[in-house]
Amino acid sequence: MYQSLEELTKSKEPYTALLYCAPGVGKSTAIGLIAERSEGKTLVLDVDRTIVKTLAKHEVVKDLSRIDVERIDNIHTWDDWSKKLAELGKLKEAGKLEYSTIAVDNISELERCILSDLGSQGKNKGVPAQADYQYMQFKLVNSLRYLKSLGVNVVLTAWETVRDIVHPDGTSYSQFIPKISLKIVDNICGLCDVVGKILAKQDGSRGIVLEATQSIYAKNQIDSRKGCLVENFIEKE
Repeated sequence: MYQSLEELTKSKEPYTALLYCAPGVGKSTAIGLIAERSEGKTLVLDVDRTIVKTLAKHEVVKDLSRIDVERIDNIHTWDDWSKKLAELGKLKEAGKLEYSTIAVDNISELERCILSDLGSQGKNKGVPAQADYQYMQFKLVNSLRYLKSLGVNVVLTAWETVRDIVHPDGTSYSQFIPKISLKIVDNICGLCDVVGKILAKQDGSRGIVLEATQSIYAKNQIDSRKGCLVENFIEKE
């Protein structure tokens, strides 16, 4: 049965967000703050091994009762990541998926771990082959599609990098973007409702840029905010 646009906009559909920043600025803290304010439980798929130490300090995130962390094997990553997604899918099919949000911390490291794993299985002394890059790229994009199909909120974190953009008329500029393979970064970002860059402010607080500028890749398809404090990313009704 078709839904009207008004019905669709009023429905509480799960969101998918990608938050990125330089190492140490606050990716893991952002996940904790989002989990603290979200309805239901949050599962963090830990790739880069920073979130447990960050949250254990209890400096910013106080309530850890609704956060579970599962480590992804960062050596045999391809098989372990595939196994974890399959397990989540089975729980969803059985009606036993107890999480309202699944976070991946972080996909930049996940990308590197998959490539390293594939390279170790090859014949080039651990260096990934060209085909390995294609396997990784399809794996990441399809993994995001799969996570979205689970009917939960999805929060991805990534490190940041800079890309140079050159227009046909010769003008050029540099832009901060999530640190993902350039061949799939637009695809990954396109599958997300929100892409935001985390910034550390002089007063010690952290904000999220939600509006794109020439120098920052960002977007917000959920509401009209151009930015917010990290702790206010989830707005309580």
